[in-house]
Amino acid sequence: MNRQLQFIIGGVIIAAILGTLIYQSTESTVFFYTPNEILAEPASFEGKEIRIGGRVVPKSTQWNPTKVLLSFRVTENDQTFIPVVYQGPKPDMYREGQGVVVEGRMESGGVFRATNLLVKHSEEYEIDPSKVKDREAAYRTLVK
Repeated sequence: MNRQLQFIIGGVIIAAILGTLIYQSTESTVFFYTPNEILAEPASFEGKEIRIGGRVVPKSTQWNPTKVLLSFRVTENDQTFIPVVYQGPKPDMYREGQGVVVEGRMESGGVFRATNLLVKHSEEYEIDPSKVKDREAAYRTLVK
């Protein structure tokens, strides 16, 4: 086999590998949407793998520990919301009124079936002054 033919075959193989990688990366991309974007055109999101970012509506959480099923509503503006159903363990940091990101699929009834639940949390860590009489002693226990 001559040298020119080897370069052509090698180039075709490299182009095929790069094409496959690009195609797979675009197929596995999951977009992040707000509840208002989804509620503007709910039919266009049905059956698609998406992420929703918002805040858990206060007093909307229902937790069934025997079925390991968590239901809540997520909102962006406190006026409109999307009901979410998540089958899995409730994260320790999950709280009503807190920011969450849910990943899953929108069902035809307007319910979002989550396969992944991420809880946003504050990066500030403070000691509650009502629970600690001596702040210096509390800080020393953290440094040990």
